[in-house]
Amino acid sequence: MTGHRLFFIDRHENMHAHSHWTLALLFLACLPASKAAMSSDEAKVSSPSNLIETESEHGAGESGVNFSPVIRTDLFISGVYPHLTTYGVYSQDGVHRKSGHNECGIGAIVPWAGKLWMVNYAPHMPRGSEHKLFSVDADLTQPLTIHPESVGGTPAGRMIHEESKQLLIGHHMIDADGNVRTISPEDMPMRVTAIARHLKDPNNMVYYIDMEGAIWEANVHTLAVKRLFKKPVPGWHGKGGYTSQGRLVVTNNGELHVGDYKDVLVGGEAKNEEERGVLAEWDGDTWTIVERRQFTEVTGPKGITGGSDGNDPIWTMGWDRRSVRLKVLEDGNWHTFLLPKAAYCNDASHGWYTEWPRIRQITDERWMLDMHGMFFEFPQTFSVGNSRGLRPIGSHLRYIPDFCDWNGRLVLASDETSIQGNPLAGQPQSNLWFGDYADLKTWGPASAYGGPWVDDEVDAEQWSDPFLVDGFENRTLYLAIGRLKEEAEVQFRAADQQAITSMPGLLRSLPNVTVKRGDWTQPAMGYSLDVNQDVTVYLAVDHRGDPKLPSAWEETDMTMRWGKGHHDRIYRREFPAGTIEIPGNDTEHKPGSFGMPHMAFVKGDPELEAVPNATAVVRYPVLSETTESDSAGGKQAVEVTMQVDASGTNEWRNARQWNLEENESLVELLPADLNAVWVRFKVNQACVATAFMHQTSDYPNQASDDELFAGLADANDSEAVSALLYPAKRSRDLRVLGAEQKAFEFTKGRFEFEEDEWDVELEKKLHVEPEFTVDAASAIVQYQGVRYRLPKTEAVYDQPFSNGWPRALREVESERTIANIHGTFYEVPLVTNGAPPAWNLMRPVATHRKRIMDYCSWNGLLVLTGVRRDATPDQHIFRDPTSEMGLWMGGVDDLWKFGKPTGRGGPWKETAVRAGEVSDPYLMRGFDQKSVRLSHSHDGPVEFTLEVDLDGEGRWVSLETFRVPASATLEHPFPAGFSACWIRAKCNADTQATVQFEYR
Repeated sequence: MTGHRLFFIDRHENMHAHSHWTLALLFLACLPASKAAMSSDEAKVSSPSNLIETESEHGAGESGVNFSPVIRTDLFISGVYPHLTTYGVYSQDGVHRKSGHNECGIGAIVPWAGKLWMVNYAPHMPRGSEHKLFSVDADLTQPLTIHPESVGGTPAGRMIHEESKQLLIGHHMIDADGNVRTISPEDMPMRVTAIARHLKDPNNMVYYIDMEGAIWEANVHTLAVKRLFKKPVPGWHGKGGYTSQGRLVVTNNGELHVGDYKDVLVGGEAKNEEERGVLAEWDGDTWTIVERRQFTEVTGPKGITGGSDGNDPIWTMGWDRRSVRLKVLEDGNWHTFLLPKAAYCNDASHGWYTEWPRIRQITDERWMLDMHGMFFEFPQTFSVGNSRGLRPIGSHLRYIPDFCDWNGRLVLASDETSIQGNPLAGQPQSNLWFGDYADLKTWGPASAYGGPWVDDEVDAEQWSDPFLVDGFENRTLYLAIGRLKEEAEVQFRAADQQAITSMPGLLRSLPNVTVKRGDWTQPAMGYSLDVNQDVTVYLAVDHRGDPKLPSAWEETDMTMRWGKGHHDRIYRREFPAGTIEIPGNDTEHKPGSFGMPHMAFVKGDPELEAVPNATAVVRYPVLSETTESDSAGGKQAVEVTMQVDASGTNEWRNARQWNLEENESLVELLPADLNAVWVRFKVNQACVATAFMHQTSDYPNQASDDELFAGLADANDSEAVSALLYPAKRSRDLRVLGAEQKAFEFTKGRFEFEEDEWDVELEKKLHVEPEFTVDAASAIVQYQGVRYRLPKTEAVYDQPFSNGWPRALREVESERTIANIHGTFYEVPLVTNGAPPAWNLMRPVATHRKRIMDYCSWNGLLVLTGVRRDATPDQHIFRDPTSEMGLWMGGVDDLWKFGKPTGRGGPWKETAVRAGEVSDPYLMRGFDQKSVRLSHSHDGPVEFTLEVDLDGEGRWVSLETFRVPASATLEHPFPAGFSACWIRAKCNADTQATVQFEYR
């Protein structure tokens, strides 16, 4: 076949990717391809000139022979084989032009029948999708096999049914020889989140747990199915299921409303913000709710076999606002243990951002737990009386729905490039990571945060749940009696309905005005109010349908959340004294349904009077009533006792006692030689209490890996080759926009640059606006009306590069954002897709001091631009010798290897300040070797007080006060191992003040 290419057309789109070539494309395949002749990203298709005669990665068609693009299978980059990338759409020859396929995380991976089997998932497809069942050969240089029995959907459940010798994964059953049978989603429409052993007929039947909450059973021989329950327990976003001790235990990790509570057999709607998700059990007759919290994994010593017919323990994990919750069912009783959180990307109440963290056996018969950005060693013998061995391994950035041991290697599944609320990627794609257990210890540090109490009403003489301290090097303890953060009373979004669940602090302190919602099928009415002074009005606007306001309204970066997962954009506008007209909302968010009325917040001085018209209601801010314990009232000091379990045998001894007055707090570094696996606390009288810990460890990478990043340009290298990046929609290539309007495609198949036409629309999409500002003191980001300050590194980052601002915020892993600000990478959690990330909960990853212009995930790899012009191509650097365009490629967790975060800055630098006023918060979490420098211009001594925020949610406690003489500079080193989230300052005089921190 010299000089020609032959194509076979297959009418079955699930069989292989090239099922819809037209005759025109067949003809064009014989002609030279010209990328310059192709149209924009929305219209272009893969060039058929890249296809050669080879066995298809998509499975054999009717003829038994298929052809696919040339694809390199020799590349192995930072644990990733790029040719094993999975996608969401397979019917359009590399193009992504199909609704409902906006995600393709790899939900389950299982070694079976000599291969590694896996499924990927769509966001919400109970009746199937183009996502696939894959298998990977032991020879990893072979392409993926995509099985024709694939039905897609949203699968992550997997179980090995030992009696029938079958792997059950998603809707598929695979026998010991690798033969696949499939339950049709038409017969069992569900999102398969877990599969568990049957209580009554385990030889022949299994349970399937639906993400919507339904429970099905299926015969593993006949594939006959039956729905047992539509939705037995509350919560939405089912995650786990497992059987032992004569009960089926199920979990879900979300509280976003989908469905109807009338179907629920036990329990009901959440009563408060704490009641999210569920842990529940069924004994074959009766459903019981164990706990109303967000839970995910359920498993036991028999792991992937789905359960036990005997009395084996059950382990399950979830979280609340304080810490990770690990529960064990032992002899019919539930026991709770608490673990710290390394990251906060999982915390959203809807549960979308926590896809199947697991407890599972890995290499060398180890077991591993993964939750909230941290790997933990997990002992297979874990029990109430034998809990030693649960220790942190290290933290990570990768989004990991499943992991396993295969052929002596650790394999991590990922959920990487998603396009849900992410306009900077054209199509979703995810891949696997292959490596060793020891590699995990070279990523992020074993540092995490949490505790048993955070502003909690605690009963006298009641021990808290045990909290893990084993395996951490440094432990900063925060104790407080009395509330650290007052909670505002529950407010409604309209005058009559829809509770507000999250409100920016600025708005919480202001009078607000709104009207009743009225009929949802009619536009929401406007209203007016009269004010007696010039004011600033902040307007909360229902984001659904994207209502338009007059141009005088300026959008802010604040958002407000309400109801079941809805959110508002916040706008601002200045008004003079007089009558203010608030427009109505006549935007439909779906046919026949109109959005909420706009809610106004009015900012003025203390003499403000706001009088609404007859249809509107004004509400003034009222903090929640002070409980009896919030007022000293002559009470004696509260005695706080800490006990330790030194060996994990549930044997406790007293370790420390403190006496704290009402509204008193302390910050204390616990001794490095503390002999404890777990700690717990109690108080001697009922009170509101906080017991919270920062537990940190040294960075595995104290300095940058010079060999790994040798090809990247240093910060001051003005000759660096920079570009903007876009994982294409029109193909599986990476689109690259360089300087001087030079455009390229970096090809999926050959990993080569091909010249492309400049795309003006893509240029607009990729245009970078800075996410931060800089002043003399620090870098600054804003969130929910608060200015947060961050360290600076090199002066070159104060200004845009010669070709524009470098990108400062991008979703790199699915529903996880990475920020690149002033030479340091950060992880910044998302709260809602499309809304600003939660800057208050950010954590630093590493300081790079490189000239990085853009970054993205593609083919399971992290791609960075900003390559040295003389860089030598290697396994991480890919160069085009003609154009000199270059890219760096590695894994997302390679970012840790730039070295630990460092920097300098603070809230004030020769800043005019007023006595008693607090500064902006300045980031402290995640930095090492900290010191502060204090000075002022006052003609007498000035007292500086430093306060720290212990959890990132605005719970401030006093740390230390320093007296600085006139014309003096005081330098103070913080104790080794001390940690806080944010730090701020205030002083007792009007002056020009400097508070600058050095993080080394």
